[in-house]
Amino acid sequence: MKKFLTLFTFLILSLAGIEASGADYKTLFAYPSAPDTCSTTESRFNYCTLHFWDNFDVTKQLTPASDSLLVTAMSDFISFMKQANGNVALGAIRSLMFKAQANKPNFMKLMDAASLLLYLNNPGVKDDVYLTFLKCVLDASWVPGKDKALYKDLYSRIDASRLGAEMPNIDVSDGSGKKKLYDLPADSAQMVLLFFTGDDADSPLERTRLSVDVGVNESIKAGYMKVINIYTGKNTRQFLAEATQYPNWTLVASPEVYKQIDVRGVPSLFILDNKHVIQTKNVTVDFIKRAFYN
Repeated sequence: MKKFLTLFTFLILSLAGIEASGADYKTLFAYPSAPDTCSTTESRFNYCTLHFWDNFDVTKQLTPASDSLLVTAMSDFISFMKQANGNVALGAIRSLMFKAQANKPNFMKLMDAASLLLYLNNPGVKDDVYLTFLKCVLDASWVPGKDKALYKDLYSRIDASRLGAEMPNIDVSDGSGKKKLYDLPADSAQMVLLFFTGDDADSPLERTRLSVDVGVNESIKAGYMKVINIYTGKNTRQFLAEATQYPNWTLVASPEVYKQIDVRGVPSLFILDNKHVIQTKNVTVDFIKRAFYN
């Protein structure tokens, strides 16, 4: 928890610095320019991804004043990676983090920036990208055990529920007792919304917004979609007693779900296909609503 409080503080300070710069866009170092021999779009992005950090002196201690510029650089690096070959992108991460071990504080600042942009801010980059950063930390023998344990747990949860993989058969319970997710009737639905809610103030409001959405309800009635509301809070009995208020949904509880999969906050949703493959995860009710009306 302390580690992530540090990350949130880093995020606030960094984004404040970026916003303050306005149109005066500054960079921490000079970015690469692909040579004319790179004749395709992918080859140019591959080159810029591989050489992005060439002008970054990993041995020079980063100061708090440069935190916002580091976040900007990491954001731009991620933008290049999105357009590059996947293997090239992952190789570039490994190369950066290997070199960065020459300065341990810089190494951890790079990891923090990656966590902010790939985990906390979640710009839609494949899980493999962030998992590669995490693996670099786990492979570094000098990282303190308590920090490594946190990253190991995070790696395990993301790896267990990465995009494009089959959803783990998590533990849930309903009014009749303990079950597995796959024990719940899926009917003939082509899409399953796993709607994670809790005891926070936003969950009841977002449940109402999703339950009255015309597009969602039409899809449920047509048998195309199924909504499974997974409650993660402490008042399980009270929550399950509300099942009659949502006759078209399946209500279950799973207070330990955070220990099993990559649920980054509530309320949020995972979208599965009819083979339990994760199509999208950790999205908002607004994301679902826009999908019907855009």
